[in-house]
Amino acid sequence: MDVGLSWLLVLLFAVLGVGAGLATGLLPGIHVNNVALAVLAAEPVIAAGLVGLVGPGQEAVALASFLAAAAVAHSMAALLPSVFLGAPDADTALSVLPGHRLLAQGRGMEAVLLGVRGAFLAALLAIPFLLPFRLLLGDPVEGYERLRALVPFLLLLLVALLLVTERRGSRPDGRKRAWAVVVLLLSGVLGAVVLRAGFLTDSWRPVSVPTASLVLFPLFTGLFGLPTLLLGANHRGRLPPQDLGPAEPLPPWRRTRGLVSGTLAGATVSWFPGLGGASATVVAQMLAGGEPREGDPEADREFLFAAGAANTATTVFTFATLFVVLRARSGVAAAVEAVADPLPVWQPAGNVPALFAAVLLALLVSAALAYGCTSRLVRPFALLAGRVRYARLVRAVAIALTVGVFLATGPLGLLVLGTAAAIGLIPPLVGIRRVHLMGALLVPLVLGWIG
Repeated sequence: MDVGLSWLLVLLFAVLGVGAGLATGLLPGIHVNNVALAVLAAEPVIAAGLVGLVGPGQEAVALASFLAAAAVAHSMAALLPSVFLGAPDADTALSVLPGHRLLAQGRGMEAVLLGVRGAFLAALLAIPFLLPFRLLLGDPVEGYERLRALVPFLLLLLVALLLVTERRGSRPDGRKRAWAVVVLLLSGVLGAVVLRAGFLTDSWRPVSVPTASLVLFPLFTGLFGLPTLLLGANHRGRLPPQDLGPAEPLPPWRRTRGLVSGTLAGATVSWFPGLGGASATVVAQMLAGGEPREGDPEADREFLFAAGAANTATTVFTFATLFVVLRARSGVAAAVEAVADPLPVWQPAGNVPALFAAVLLALLVSAALAYGCTSRLVRPFALLAGRVRYARLVRAVAIALTVGVFLATGPLGLLVLGTAAAIGLIPPLVGIRRVHLMGALLVPLVLGWIG
């Protein structure tokens, strides 16, 4: 197969991957990992069909391009249900509250546009960072091997930083830190229980869907989405008419800080097992000076921009990690590793594997197409939000999410949803940051490494 036809194959499957990623992003509870599982399940049939069309050895390029594109498109499209419906996935969970605040000001469309712009620019900025990342993680520095034994301590350090940065204004607040410890532990225990392998496998569910990552639907909807909806259910009147004009750009220094912090955060967490876009968002917050603060009208906008950048940067660097140290740090990366077996290693630094080059092209194509598609899809979401009573909207969404959880995960999923919602209500009621709810991921990771 000639080189030109190979790149045409990458572009074709990248476009198909964008379609799949947009679909999973728009459907609460369906993660791009489910697409990866479906591809793996059907891989023998797909590969046999592709060999007849494109020749032997090219089926891995096609499937890897499809999966990489789907991952980026999913992260952008997932901002729509996160902002307008309060239905986050694991990567967009921390964007719910800032996005909801802008939605209540008639700026929901702006919230989504900021996120996807950050995501698109981070995909571009990540590319020149890949070579330094490769040199640090692999030879000559061998950072992965040197730091691997320190992973549990680094995770504990991240947890400690979350707790000590809980303050009242500029002063430390012991009461808030005590509540932060409680929330971190409660969410951590919940995460340790529900994220163990096979949690939903034997439970009855009205609708049979792949179970991998499915438990994240009730977990993160309960921790982050449902509390926001419940607290707004007594709001009288309608949402203000949503502004459908172009979003005002961030001040240059905020845009630069959000983009760089999000990209560096994505590179930082990408080689950790189990950490994803939400964890990168936490790191980006720390690099950019902390969570949004009251009295700073630009803080929410910068946060959403940086969160979008962190999500996409994490995806890009996760694939780089796969080709540098041959370790898959996400479900999609694991699927790429499986379809490309044996996976070529990026060695030496100047010899980029052709498969990795195809993945990078697919990532860039997906970032551009998903940015354009999401920017167009946000308008009908904003029009609908501005035409219904706010209390009715949030109640309808809360009911729809609860029904969706029941259909997908059954009574056990409802139990997870209710427990997570009870924990998720604590931060806004006692006045602490919701980032401590990320203990649902961090605590199981720390326990797994220690164990």
